[in-house]
Amino acid sequence: MALDFKKLAAENNDFLIETRRYLHRHPEVGSHEFNTNAFIKKHLDEWGIPYKEAGETSIVATIQGARPGKVIALRGDFDALPIEEATGLPFASENKGVMHACGHDFHATYMLGVTKILKDLKNDIAGTVKIIFQEGEEIGAGAREIIEAHLVDDVQNVVALHVWAEDRLGEWHLNYGIMSAHGSGAIIDIETKGGDRSHPESGRNALLVATDLETSFTSLLPQYVASDDQAVFVPTVVSVTDKSDGIPAKVHLELNFRTYDYEVAKVLDTVIDTIAQGVARIHDASIKVQHRQPSLSVVNDKESTDRAAAVIETLFGKGAAVWSRPNTGGENFSRFLEKIPGVYIHVGAISDGNFHAHHTNKTDFDERVLANGVAFLLAYVFTYLNE
Repeated sequence: MALDFKKLAAENNDFLIETRRYLHRHPEVGSHEFNTNAFIKKHLDEWGIPYKEAGETSIVATIQGARPGKVIALRGDFDALPIEEATGLPFASENKGVMHACGHDFHATYMLGVTKILKDLKNDIAGTVKIIFQEGEEIGAGAREIIEAHLVDDVQNVVALHVWAEDRLGEWHLNYGIMSAHGSGAIIDIETKGGDRSHPESGRNALLVATDLETSFTSLLPQYVASDDQAVFVPTVVSVTDKSDGIPAKVHLELNFRTYDYEVAKVLDTVIDTIAQGVARIHDASIKVQHRQPSLSVVNDKESTDRAAAVIETLFGKGAAVWSRPNTGGENFSRFLEKIPGVYIHVGAISDGNFHAHHTNKTDFDERVLANGVAFLLAYVFTYLNE
């Protein structure tokens, strides 16, 4: 008898909602998700699912089917963000200054929901399913540690879903090849001799140096990046780090930029170095530049993408799979896709009147997307293993 994946997911909907709301009430920032780690392991232990750990809090559980076959992995991240929640939800964050503002509470729930259902379907599974619970995605952690611990060496295909605030419930957005941007940037520390604010000519103002840097970056970067290469540049932090009552002598500056081409990312690094050196000479300042390690683009495998689109339309109807352009978000699921063919999909999770962008204090998603995501993941697993 064929398995009804939508029915299986619907039968577990109460568990999915309860799990998501628990995780939402108890968010933890990257690589400090100790309560979340314990919550996940408690369920795995109760269900008799073996697992191994990596990094600070990451977990990889293994469901071994009754018959030999291929190995597939599903990945869900579970870290939150340092944001004070203002959604007014009855299950809003109880951890001050921390919030699930990117939907990772949904992603971890997907993984627990799929595990709960698959544990009872072992006799139907020909192969192995690994469930990845990843820490610290927002800070670029987790994926590398899991890979270096050799927990996915045998995996032949890997899948991840991300609930998406810009897409409507019922839509599944995917793309061949690039799905996200290379993300990188720089940390810049400026130091001058400061001075007396009543006699500004007697010193050098580090705030003016920072202003000059930002203006120069913004105006000059387009001259180094081809018009058909997308590049996004955003100053994200400017702070005075000395406590003088006079002219600021030390300023900390952080920059972020995104591009779809790794070669463009390297050009941006070079341009920042060059501009910083020039501005330092003009202002008689010391400027130290530390480049962030870039996150790579998510690149979907064509075969996996075709399989995902077919599964989506079988479950949810023709037109549910929407072909999209890449976006400039960063996502370190890319580290898995560097080594393993797979697919990353944006799951529309917003219903009418409920839109708030990711990473804001009012971000929320329609909980109906929980059962939809679990149904898809189950169907994809069995489609892949039975091919």
